[in-house]
Formats: sequence, C-alpha cells, structure tokens
Amino acid sequence: MSKSAGTPLEIMKAQLKELSQKRFKQKYYVPSLWTEAGKPLNDGKEAVEVNPDEFFLKHIEAIEKHRVENIDPLKSLNSQIKGGKGGSWINDEAIYNMFVRLTTAFDHNQDESLDGDSKDITLDNGIRESGTFLKAIAMLGYIKSLGCSVIHLLPITSIGHDGNKGELGSPYAIKNPYKIEETLADPLLGMSAEEQFKAFIEACHIMGIRVICEFVFRTASKDSDIIAEHPDWVYWIDEKVQDRKIGETDPEKIATTYGNPVFESQDLHVINSKVAAHDFNDLPAPSSIYRNFFKLAPEKKNIKLTKDGKYTAKAKDPVTKKMCDVRIPGAFADWPPDDNQPPWGDVTYLKMYKDENSENPEFNYIAYNTIRMYDNKLAQPELANAELWEYIIDLIPTYQTKYGIDGVMVDMGHAVPVELMRRLIEKARKTDPNFCFLSENFEITQSSVDAGYNAVVGYSWWVEYRRDGMYDMLEHLGSQGVPLAFFGAVENHNTPRAAARAGKELYSKYAFLVNTMLPHSIVFIHSGQELGETMPVNTGLDFSNEDLKSLSGKKLALFDLCAYNWNGNHEMLGFMQKVIKLRKEFGGAVLQKSPESFCKLLTGHSDVIAFIRRGEGTHVMVLFNRDFENALGSEIDLHWCLPTDCKELKDQISGKTFEVKYQKLKYNLMPGEAVLLAW
Repeated sequence: MSKSAGTPLEIMKAQLKELSQKRFKQKYYVPSLWTEAGKPLNDGKEAVEVNPDEFFLKHIEAIEKHRVENIDPLKSLNSQIKGGKGGSWINDEAIYNMFVRLTTAFDHNQDESLDGDSKDITLDNGIRESGTFLKAIAMLGYIKSLGCSVIHLLPITSIGHDGNKGELGSPYAIKNPYKIEETLADPLLGMSAEEQFKAFIEACHIMGIRVICEFVFRTASKDSDIIAEHPDWVYWIDEKVQDRKIGETDPEKIATTYGNPVFESQDLHVINSKVAAHDFNDLPAPSSIYRNFFKLAPEKKNIKLTKDGKYTAKAKDPVTKKMCDVRIPGAFADWPPDDNQPPWGDVTYLKMYKDENSENPEFNYIAYNTIRMYDNKLAQPELANAELWEYIIDLIPTYQTKYGIDGVMVDMGHAVPVELMRRLIEKARKTDPNFCFLSENFEITQSSVDAGYNAVVGYSWWVEYRRDGMYDMLEHLGSQGVPLAFFGAVENHNTPRAAARAGKELYSKYAFLVNTMLPHSIVFIHSGQELGETMPVNTGLDFSNEDLKSLSGKKLALFDLCAYNWNGNHEMLGFMQKVIKLRKEFGGAVLQKSPESFCKLLTGHSDVIAFIRRGEGTHVMVLFNRDFENALGSEIDLHWCLPTDCKELKDQISGKTFEVKYQKLKYNLMPGEAVLLAW
C-alpha cells in the first residue's frame, strides 16, 4: 500500500481510496445506526452489507463536509471554540463514554460469533471484529446525532498480559502509558495504532467534538515496561507466598496468603475514626506476618522475565538480610480497609513514596496507609519517588503535544498524592490553560475543587434506583447544592446496567431524564446504555451476591471479546436524543447551577417524584412515577409559579397533555412513566 503525505486523516482517506478501487472479496456488515455525519439516525433494525473501504471513506468525506470553521483539528479545541475557561467548558456538555474495543466491535461477517483470539483478534481475511479507531471514526456521525459533544475514552494505552483477566485483558492493566494499544488499529489500513488514534482525534476535532482520555497514574500491569528499568517503582513479595483464593474464609490461610490485609476489629475502629477525622498520624499497620511478605526492591541485574511473561528476581529480605526469590504482587481495593472485593491479579500499585530508611523500611507494603490514606510519616516531600513522579507528570503534556487531546479522566484520582496531582495539573495547564480534569471520585466535595478538578463522577448511579436515595440526592441539591459539576450517570463501566435494574428500560428512562435536568450535572451516556444493554462491562461496583452469582462464568467486556446488540429496535436511543435536545432548548433554566434554581415538589404519592428547574423566566418540571406496577394520580399545587390563565401543560417528550385547574396540575402517570413539562 502506497504511503501518502498529509495529516493522519488525509493519509487514512488516501489509503481507503486506493483500497476502494479493488474488489473486497468477503462479506462485511456494519450496524445501520452508524450513520454518516449530518444525516439523521437510521432505524437500526438490521445490519447492512457494505464494501468496508467505501463505507469508511464515505464517513470521512461526510465528516470533512461538516468541518467547524477556523479550527486546526490537530490541536486541542479548548482555545479554538467557545467554552468555559480553565476546563469549565465541560459543565454544559454531553459526554459519550466509549470503550473503543467494545463500543465499535461488531460481527462483521454475521456468523453469530466474534472471531479471533487473544493474540491476534482478527479473522483470516484481516477483518478485526473487536473495536478499532477506524470504526470509532465511523461512529462520529451517530454520536453527534445523539447530541453529544465530548467523547470520554476508557484507557487506550498498551495492555499487559501477566495475570490477564479474560481473553483480552483489562484496559486498566497498563503496560506502557506512553504507547497506544496496537489491537485498536484496524488491519484494513497500513497505519499503526498511534497513527489511527491521531486520525480519530483529528476527525473528532473537525466535527467540534472534544476528546477526553482516561489515565491510570496509580497502578501498572504486573509486566509493565517500567519494572526492568525501575524495580524500585513497584513492590515485591516473597515468591513462596501464595495468592489468597477468592472467597477464602479459613483464618490461618488468610493470614499466610497474599491478599488485602486483614485487620482486627479494634484496629478497624481506630482506622475509620482517624480517617474520618483526617488524622493520618500513626495509622494502624497490617500484621507483622503480612508486612514480612514484602522484600526490598531487587537490583536490575537480578530481574528476569520468564517465558510466560512474568517478572521474577532475587532480592534482600530487610529482616534477615538474606537473598530470596521475589515476584510482583497484585493489587486490591484501596478503601475501605476491610473491602472484600476480589483482588486484581493483573495490576500492581506504584510506589509513590520511599522509606526514610531504605535498608530497614517501615512502609514497604501495600495497604490503605501506603496507597491512599498516606501516613504522615511516609507522605513527606523528601520521600517522594521523584523519578516516578516526573514520569507521571510528563504523560499528559506528551498526549497534549502529540495528539491534541482536550482533557483527562484520572482513574483513582483520590489515591494520587495531592502534591503530585497539583504538579500534574499545573504542568498540563501550562500547555493548555483550558485543559479539563475529571476525577473518578464519587464524592462531590470542595476538596476536588481545591485539587484543580473540573468535575467528578459523583454518586447518582448508586442512589437513584432506591427511593430514599433519590429523595436524599434531590434534597441535597435543593438545599446545599454541590461545589462542582458531576456526571449525570445512570450507569458506568463498573456498575450494573440501568436496563438490568428493577423497572428495566422504564427505570433507565426516568433516571436519565432526572440526571439530565439536575443542577451542575453533566449529560453522560455510557455506550450501550442507549441500546438498552443489560450485560455489565465489569462487576466492580454495587453488585449484590445474587448478581455476581448470576453472572458467574459469563464474559465481561472489560476483559473479553464482546459486542453490543446494535441491531433491533432501540426505543431508549430516541428518548435520550430528545431529552438532550430539550436540555439545550431550555438551557436558561436547566443550566443554572445554584440551589435556588431547583425546587422539589409535594406530589401526594411517595413514589411520584417531581422537581422544578427555573431561570431566565423559564420553568422546567420533571415528573415521574417510580412504581413499575401501578398507575398513580393526584395533583400538585403550582400556584407560586404557574400563570393564572394556564389550562394545561404538555409533556415535551411524548406530547401528552395534563389538565391544570386553579394553578393545580392534575396528573395520572402510568407505571414508570416520566414526563417533562415547561412554561
């Protein structure tokens, strides 16, 4: 294939033009929903057969026709298009969360399976059925038609394979954060993953879509490229110590195997009390048995990479001073200290601080007080692992310069040392003053503002499906408000799917409507949510034991080769599209940030919830019935805000009308029904 000069997207276009002159001999199908830029959504009922080269070429040509004027697509959009300063532009945007490997995966030959294996996930004819950047470009018209203006990418960096979960491994098992995962390159093209990623960013920017990349600063894969050169950046344990089996209950086996450290009840009480009081002095340490699992970092000459891709080494025992065989330990949940989440066998924690006495270290172990709630004795400026910090700090500027990304999501941002995060943000904003920082933090507090973040994930996904949780969230937003923006997320890649919760699509609809209309919320679509997907991507958060049992043995897309059900009727898709349009239409009220713009209403039924958003002379009312079995009706007194001559109000989504008498709204809602009224 001939090489062409030009931008990455131009090179991609030239290669597709060349390929399109040849007859494509295989059957190749794509979702009909992957509409060209500028065209309305198709019905999406069935896959369509295409010549792939022509298909992707048409999509790029359509993208070019809808170019935003006067922008350089090879650079960040932050200084080129309108938006809030200092990254605050995110507040009023709509995010589409994309896991490229999954979101753009498809059964292209329609043989009812996804072919390929973990080493080469392609068919014999060179077609890759897992997701690629080329297919992500073909989805831009679809994403834009949804009303989304930002794409949040789960990690797209190279994946390690020691301790792999599933067929493909987790995108969070980062082998090298400076390299792009090569399996995200589409083999139809003679372009590397890096080049195809550049073309993807360019295509997004042409259409005025910003790109936020997720980065993992706290962990690395157990076969990370850094380990051979920097063994002191990770922890090492005695090779003879076995990993604890999942679900182990025998106290003796728990004490003598590696996993999250087990604390006595009195220590747990002290830990929780101290952390609650932000007192990080003399935090209780794990048992001496657990601490003694860990050995000193080996010298580089003593490190070996085995045939099966595992690092082993000879290292000194700090107690006996004798040499022993060591290995890289897996990570586990960083909080609470008694978290029983299964260990993460594919990643290890990076060692953010070095002990004052390197030969007889006090904190040479993985536990809550060395990886998140840093003991004050450890978290000293002079003990910072300086080389590691610089390696992390330089990462974002590299992606800014090389790819022109517009922002980052920081995975486990709560566990990154405050000073490191401050320096990281400072350096990134020297390159781009309006660069956006998002944090995977479920608490919406001033501390995230102080740290320099523009928004956090928040907790809406966790509370909304419970009535009391919904009430509490709405009461908080109406009385106290929140200090920064949060994701109006019904689900994410670690939680159950909204359509799999009680009420299924009815719940998914009303929760999305609520989230989209809340003060300080950011519209957030987790890919697949709009398709009514019920299978979770991962089982990391908020799954019951019953949920986990039912999912046992099934593939999870975070680790395995999976695809969404793109074909069929997707009622949720049109609903979300309409709701996002209404948010923009009534932005004068909905985009207000203050608690004064929000008012929760008395409805006459505990399962009927309603609130009003107001601003710039506009009122928007969300009203929904969270009872999925019974229709509920009553009236709501609106004399304080409704014009005296108002006789009816119309649902802006369905067109259904509601009678108004004497400024009282009469309603009768079907099970799970949600409406949006405005005046």
